[in-house]
Parts: sequence; structure tokens; C-alpha cells
Amino acid sequence: MNLKKQWLDWHSKLGWWALAGILIWAISGITHPMMAWFGPSAAKFFPPSVSLKASELGNLPALLADGEKVRGARVVKLVPSLGAPLLQVTHSDADPRRYYHLDSGREVIDGDLQQARWLAAYYSGRPAEEIADIQLQTGFDNAYPSVNRLLPVYRIRFGGDDGLTLFIHTETAAMASMTDSSKTVMQGVFRQLHTFAWLDDLEYGRLILIGLLMLTLFAFATTGIALVFALKHRKIKDGKRRYHRLLGYLLWLPLLGWSASGFYHLLQSSLMEPVQGLRLGEAGEYRNLTADFGWINALEGRAVNSLSLISGANDAPLYRVGLAPAESAAPGSRNQRFDGRPSEVGSLFVDARNGQVLAEFDDREQAKLLASRLAGIQPEDIAGVKLITRYGPGYDFRNKRLPVWQVDVADADKRMLFVDPVTGVLVDQSRGIERAERLSFSLLHKWNHLTPFTGRQVRDYLIVATLLFLIASSAVGGVMLAGRRKKRARKPGEVDTGPIPAPATP
Repeated sequence: MNLKKQWLDWHSKLGWWALAGILIWAISGITHPMMAWFGPSAAKFFPPSVSLKASELGNLPALLADGEKVRGARVVKLVPSLGAPLLQVTHSDADPRRYYHLDSGREVIDGDLQQARWLAAYYSGRPAEEIADIQLQTGFDNAYPSVNRLLPVYRIRFGGDDGLTLFIHTETAAMASMTDSSKTVMQGVFRQLHTFAWLDDLEYGRLILIGLLMLTLFAFATTGIALVFALKHRKIKDGKRRYHRLLGYLLWLPLLGWSASGFYHLLQSSLMEPVQGLRLGEAGEYRNLTADFGWINALEGRAVNSLSLISGANDAPLYRVGLAPAESAAPGSRNQRFDGRPSEVGSLFVDARNGQVLAEFDDREQAKLLASRLAGIQPEDIAGVKLITRYGPGYDFRNKRLPVWQVDVADADKRMLFVDPVTGVLVDQSRGIERAERLSFSLLHKWNHLTPFTGRQVRDYLIVATLLFLIASSAVGGVMLAGRRKKRARKPGEVDTGPIPAPATP
């Protein structure tokens, strides 16, 4: 048996399994861009900002010195809210935040719930009175899958036939996700068919089943393209074979890329223990703070996104002020959440004990301090520090925080730490092995390398068009396989000496 015949035999043997895998993953894959195209869009994309006056902050030192309110707090900051800014105190990443009025120091009853309601109305553009249901969600599901990362969140459903639902993360004042009835259905289809979520409780079973199908597709595409290039070019009279072969030239590379990167992604996510991502900072000491807030006047009424109390060098308490972009109220596109825009354009640090603005201390220095504290590294272990203002393969939109600082660590794992100087939080971290897989998935599976040239929308159109051609080619290949099987069933003893059919390369 010559090599071409062997390739054809293997291509035919793999055909039905490959057809099943292609139909499952191509159809479910189409639902992914459809969720972005037809899902609900936010009325606003920037978090809310607030203008602060010195007169509003006079009671802040006394409020912070109250041990009952801030003892053991991991994040302490002022946040915009309905009516007036509030002091937000975070004790853990699992419990609701607590809120206090700046003028009186009184705690807001159900403050985190009220803040979530206000943020849902802000991002949706709908009145808070239309909220039909609100729940604190501590786990992931079809409507809010684990790709979103942030927990806990408030699941807020508005009344109406569309089932509009927002997921609000109050610590970051972020809309973690937004869905409606149709998007939730598409999300469920994607999770069950594309990632086999129905096998989440049997991880090794999921790994084996998906892995075998991925390897089948890879071998199927490889044998198909080998046949396409090995067979001499000739005019094929059968229309099905002719079009199938033409599509094979077009589709073999995308199928190889999708199957190889999908298999790599599967192995990485199933077998590699991930490094811990989001991590709050340590509790600080907030006593003996000055009541002089004259430095606020230097802002000249400019809007700020937050004023937070953090620990600087030698654990000295510092106020960090994040300056809001001038265009923060400008509308954005529905794809803006994937590209990202920083929520601030600058910052300043103030010594909280004497009210002096620090000229020699900035976010870069704070990022180095945070990396040393949160990752247990020495200053000499830091290989580089960089401001991140856009999402990308290394730091993607799932984190819902911009800007952050990337700190490169000179260790064997080549770690990258992403820290938020606003709150002293370690937002994410990655090792070299994870970044290699993310790059593979970004280039070969999501085609993100096309986005700078085509834009996200056109890139999605190209992916969907390729998937549709893949389904059509596979269907034609299935008809050809069925015809061959039927022919052999009629003449079991006869050797097929006709021309070798074009490969069933999807």
C-alpha cells in the first residue's frame, strides 16, 4: 500500500469522529462572538468619579482612628456613591464591604447592597426602582462563568422581558459582567459544548475525551492537507469533491491552529496548578492622622476616582489620590471593555500624618513596595516595572482593573506581578509557562494578531465565516464518506479501483 493510500485510509477512518468534533466545536464557537454582537451593552463604560473638597474630609482622620470601624481592614478608600462620597472598608475578599458617612461617621445600613444597586443603575442606564432581584453570588455558573474571575459579586436582575442582569463588584466599582436571557442561553451552549462543562466534576474524564477529539482533529487535518498537496492537480468532475478540495486548501491551517492551541490550553488548565491571582494587601495602622486637607485645593476641583489610605515605605500611612480622565463621561463602544481604558490619568501621594504632598514618591515606587510585600521578593529581584493601560494577552480584560503596574521578577519562573497601587492589591500574576500558553491561545485560537489591522468586529466576522465554511466542508465530507460506505455495502467483494477521492479535509 503506497503512502497516499495510507493517508486516505486514515483520513477516512478519522472522518466521522472529526465530523462530530467539528460540528460540536464550530457551532458552539460561533456563539462566542454572537454574545458580543447581540448581548446587552452598558450605558457607561467608565467607573463613576467624584469631586472632593477639603471641607468634606475634616472628619476623616477621626473616622479612620476609630478602631471599631477599620481594625483589620485590608482596603480603605473613599468611593463615589449616591449623594455623597463614602468611606469603603474591606476586611476580606469574601465578605460584603462596609460604608461610613464622612460627615457623621455613621455606618450605612446594608451599605454594600445599596452601593451595588446604585452602580447597577449607573452602568445599565435604568432606574434603580426597576431592579427586580438582587443576590450576593459567591460562585460561578452559566450566566457568570469563571472567566470573569471576580468574586463575590452582586447579581442584579432588572424587571422586564429581556431579563437584563448585571454582576457588580463593589470593591472596584466595576461591572464584572452583563447579560440577558438570550446571552445566558448562548453562554450555556458555549460552556456545555465547547468546554464540556457537564464533565466539570470528572476533570480527568473531560481531559481524556476532549484530548482525544482534539488529537483526532489534528491528525485529520494533517492527513487531509498531505493528500491535497500529494495528489496531482487534475480536473475533478464530481462537484462535491471539487468544492471539498478547494475548501481544504483554505481551511487546513485554521483547523490545525484551533486544534493544537485548544489541546495545549486543555493540558495547561487541567494539569498545571495555577498561581494565586487576586490577593488583598495587609491591614494597616490608621491612627494619629492630620486633619489638614489643604492639599485638596491644589486639585482645583478636578474629578478623582478614589482617595485611598495605603501603607508606604516603613508602613507610613499615605493618602493616594487617583485623578480621573477629563473624558470620563464620554460614551464608549461595546467592544471597549475588551480593549480597556484606564480609569485614571495620574495620581499623587500625601503623607497622612502631616498633610505634605510627596514629590519623590509615585506609583512606580509603590508598585515595587507592593511586589516586595505581596510576593516576598527583595528589591534586587525586580527586573523591571511597567505601567499597563490596555488589556492584552499578558493581562486581559477579565481582571477589570486599569491601570495597573507590571513588576517583572528575576526568578526561575520568570514571574510577572500585576499590582494595583490604588488599593495595594495583587491583581494577577503569571509565570513564563502560563504566558506561553496564553500567547498560543491568543494567536492561534482567538486570532488576536488580526485585531490591530481589522478591528475586533471584522476579526470576529472572519472567524465566524471560517467556521461556517468548516461546517459546510465537513458536511460535504460526511456525504462523501456515507456514499463510499453505501457503495462498499452493495459490493463487499469488489475492490474500488476508481480515482482516489479528494480528501475530506474540513
